[in-house]
Formats: sequence, structure tokens, C-alpha cells
Amino acid sequence: MDNPENNVSNSIMLKEIFEQPAVVKNLINRCINSEDVVTLNLPLNINNIVISASGSSYNCAAIAAPLFREMLCIPCEYEYSSEFILQKNYFVTPETLFIFISQSGETSDTLHAIKKIKELGGKTLCITNAENSTLWNLSDYRILSDAGEEKSIASTKALCAQLFCLILIILKIKFSKAQSIEREIHALKRLPLYLERIIGDFDRIKTAAKMISKYRNIVILGNKTYYPVAKEGALKIKETSYLNVAAYPFGEFMHGHVAVLNEKAIVIAIIDDENEISAKRNLQKIRDDYNPQIICISSIKDVDCGDYNIYIKTGKKIKAIFGALITLQLIACEIAAILKKNPDKPKGLKKVVRD
Repeated sequence: MDNPENNVSNSIMLKEIFEQPAVVKNLINRCINSEDVVTLNLPLNINNIVISASGSSYNCAAIAAPLFREMLCIPCEYEYSSEFILQKNYFVTPETLFIFISQSGETSDTLHAIKKIKELGGKTLCITNAENSTLWNLSDYRILSDAGEEKSIASTKALCAQLFCLILIILKIKFSKAQSIEREIHALKRLPLYLERIIGDFDRIKTAAKMISKYRNIVILGNKTYYPVAKEGALKIKETSYLNVAAYPFGEFMHGHVAVLNEKAIVIAIIDDENEISAKRNLQKIRDDYNPQIICISSIKDVDCGDYNIYIKTGKKIKAIFGALITLQLIACEIAAILKKNPDKPKGLKKVVRD
């Protein structure tokens, strides 16, 4: 039985969630110079990105991939490392950068993946929180996510740092193509303060967690970049509370998956200005046909289509992504506390996966 003393809200996981504004501020100070230039060491002439990772690092890749396509207009593929190593053919070109993400730098499948690409002569870059790890030493280019030691099993601050590093890569490549990144850099510099505001709304987030904790059938919906955000939120709740949580894109959910709402359920919907119209339409149909409880996490002030609404105030997409992630992390942590689970040491899970 879990130790009740470890179930209170002062868990290591909660502490590490609260550290994320400082983690981002540290990366800003270390990776963006006084002239607003991203100082990462990257190869030149990159016109294709392939990312390999596992667990939360994979969700991080999936969140970033649409941003590579949108902000750089270049292809970006991503795959679970365990699937990547089963491929028959790898399309290695001089303009392709293969990115491997691992908090520990020792994730077995990810190490197998980078070794395959090294054998084929591909350009490799790692994002890891462990300098001088195996992944670090195998890579041609290296980015230290520098989140500090992450003790909780469920990744929070390390994931935040990884995603921030991927955004820095996007801006570095964009700048190398003689495109302005002034607005994006300005938004990134304001990100720590924004994250502090999200954390400051914890009491409202606790109310949402209390509502969600009463259900065993939980669905999280999001579109495009927010679909993998939804997947990461589902993973966090699974890891910390052992509940069966599923994430879907809004539209795809309506194709058969929606039948799960025939059982008592709660729906968490992530909404921004890009999907507002379709999300509202789908949620109305869901309400009409199944009438589940609905919680909305939205960067749009007047969204009122949920039974309970959490407003993550911002007009900037990148900031809203981080805001939704941290909101879901806090919800997961609080659900664990309510259900008397220890979020720091989930049963059957370990921090490092190695052969």
C-alpha cells in the first residue's frame, strides 16, 4: 500500500513542476546571447528533420514536429525509438538532421536508433539532460537540456527543457535562412513569467483535478500540436494514478472512438484559436449525444463550452503549448494526491531504461 506521507501535495513531482520557470530562464540565459542570437551549435543547410525518442520524449517530438513544418516549411518526421529501429530503410541525406531525445541519455531503444544512423553516416544531434551519457558521446552535435536532476519518475521539468531546446533549434535554423526571429525570441523571454502565472492558478487547477478524479473513463482531446500535448497529459495521469486515460484528435474521436462515452466519462478539451470552431462543434455534438462532464483548457478568454473552464491566457501559440502542458501536469499530480497515490514512485516504473 502507498505510504500516505508521500501522497500530499509537496511531492517531488510537484516541486519539479514548480521549477520549470527557472529551468526555462536558465536555458534562455545560456542559449540566447545579448544580441538575441541562438548560440546552439548546429549543422548548416538542414532541410529535413527526423526525431527518434521514447515515452515523454516522444510526445515532446510530436509536439515540436508541426512547429518545424509551420515555422520552417521543412519536413519533420518523428517515431518511437522502438519502432525506428525496426525500419528496413533509412533515408539519409546530407540535408537531413536526425535528432535523438532522452532525458537520461541511456534509453536503450534510442541508443540502438542512433547507432543505426551513425552506421549510415547521418548527421546526429542529441537533446539530453545527462552530459557525458552514452547518447551524448555518440552524437555529432549535442544540446544539454540542463533541467537539473529530475527525481520523480514522471518527467515534467526535463520534458519542458527538451521542448524548449527543440524550439531553439527551430529558431536557429530559421535565422540561418535569413529569416527574422525577433518576435519569437521576445515571446520566449517572457515565457518564464507566463509559466509562473499558470502555476499561480493552481487552486483553480485543483478544482478540475477533483472533478476528474471521480472518473475512471477519461478522454483528452486536442488538435495538431495539442494532440500530442493531450497524449502527454494522458501519460502523466496514467503514470501517477494508474487510471485508463485516452487521448485523441477531436475529429478522429468522432469516428467510432466516441462510443466510449456510453460509459460514465469526463472529457478534457484543449482549445485554441486555430481549432475553436471545429472543437466547439464537436463538443456540442458530444454533449447532445452523450452528455459527459467537459473541462476546457483554453487560451481563448471567452470559451465557455465546458462545465469547467481553465483559461491559460496568451495570444502566443508556443506559450499556450507550455501552458497546457503544465496545466495537465498539475492536474495529474493533484489527482494522484486525491487518490492517495505516490506520484514520485509509480509501481512498476523505473527512471532509466537500459539493456
